Amino acid sequence: MEKPSMSGYINDQPRALRSTFENRRIFTDPFDEIFGKGKFRKIFILGSGTSWHASIAAAYYFEKYLGVEAEADIPTHFTNYTKLHGNTAEILVIGISQSGTSVSTIEAVRKAEKAGCVTVAVTDAMDSLITKETPNVIKLTCGVEEIPIETRGYSVTVLEMYLTALSAARTWQTLSREEYERLMEKTSRVLELHAGALEQVNDWYRANQQELLGMTHGVIAAYGLNECTAREGVLKLYETFKQPMNSYDIEEMIHGPQMAFKDSTYVFISASTETEYPKVPKFLQWFKDNEVTEHVFLFTNGTMETDEKGIRFDSEIPDDLTPLFFTLPYQVMAAENCIACGIDTSVRPARRKAFAHIYREDQE
Repeated sequence: MEKPSMSGYINDQPRALRSTFENRRIFTDPFDEIFGKGKFRKIFILGSGTSWHASIAAAYYFEKYLGVEAEADIPTHFTNYTKLHGNTAEILVIGISQSGTSVSTIEAVRKAEKAGCVTVAVTDAMDSLITKETPNVIKLTCGVEEIPIETRGYSVTVLEMYLTALSAARTWQTLSREEYERLMEKTSRVLELHAGALEQVNDWYRANQQELLGMTHGVIAAYGLNECTAREGVLKLYETFKQPMNSYDIEEMIHGPQMAFKDSTYVFISASTETEYPKVPKFLQWFKDNEVTEHVFLFTNGTMETDEKGIRFDSEIPDDLTPLFFTLPYQVMAAENCIACGIDTSVRPARRKAFAHIYREDQE
């Protein structure tokens, strides 16, 4: 791209995801070596912001394929409150920081290393500060995003954690070699759908632009794995378009939050074909019967019919990979709404240098 932009990085995702898949041994080989040394009884995956949301997906993948307890935690909570019980050598702590400069993630990895845990830093910046805290540094293959808003980095991190979990499961033999190869073939086919899905999302945005530009507050509801999608969607829209947003588990949405909904509330539902999928029509009908709001948007990979406000992605997309697709509407909406409103997402607000990161000039 000539000038780094949010739209440019969003549009680069199909290429980046394919590259991550084709070059997966860059990160799966070193992770396999770590997992090959023994079984862990607990895995913590730590990150802030976008990295935390990707960690939610990572915990889901590790639990599903390795059969081990995995927890996505905010680094500050891990550092200040989490108790590490028993033999800490049986605990794996993975700190994810795209830039390698996140102060809280650095401190969390430092705590885990001092406690005797097996630690890993996953970062794109292989000479950053986080790499000084652990002997195990693994490449995050997203590349540098030269704007404050991370989009490509999120999607690549989710895919990298998925591929890492599958490879580790093969190493632990909780996944057979045949099943591993089958999942690799399926993943390869699904990634070929990503560019078309992005076109589909852009068409959806153009068809609904005027309504989407009118959003003054919104809710993203999801369930299961796509908790990560809801949280990331809220972050992308709030930090760019700057309208109040909340995320909820779809069932929890009607245990109190719905009391605040008005006819101006925008509701986005990310509906994968996981356990709760058959109940989604009941929620959609609830909005109609109670005349709560007409601004309801459905994104699904299932067979459920959608109107012009919704997107039905290819049913070949497995639930495990839906975050790579369901996040696209929120990314595109955030980028395009900002373009329409004259908000420049490529620069930070003036005089708002956050202390959450250690910048290069601070190290000199």
